[in-house]
Amino acid sequence: MFQMGLPPREPGPSLKPRPLEQPASGYHRIATGEACEVVLGEARRQGMLWNLSVVGVYLVLAPPLPARGATVILTFTLPGDPAPLTCQGRICWHNPPSIFKGCGRTKMALPPGCGVEFTVLDSRDALRIAARVRATVHSAR
Repeated sequence: MFQMGLPPREPGPSLKPRPLEQPASGYHRIATGEACEVVLGEARRQGMLWNLSVVGVYLVLAPPLPARGATVILTFTLPGDPAPLTCQGRICWHNPPSIFKGCGRTKMALPPGCGVEFTVLDSRDALRIAARVRATVHSAR
């Protein structure tokens, strides 16, 4: 290693190995890429689940995005589980298209879409989601 005649330094806290931390929300998310059906009132649209946690999803959806606070019904499958899951959710935040193709304006690392919080979810489906997220997170460690 290149030396400049300086005494060796202890690496800073950010460079020391440490366990993976939970996201700011406190809930792990997993990438899914699963197609989903979105029902808003009488309208049915196709979207894609970009990521999934036990409390909600990030939904890739072409504009116009449902209004913040709107209630939607989502039907989707989990990765590796063909049994469909239907739940109700609330639109929490928008990530409208940016000037860069395929990137959202609010969070450029995500495609345009919206965050959806589950409001009505069958307890068996909640357990299925939790098991899939847990298995994915543990397999990555």
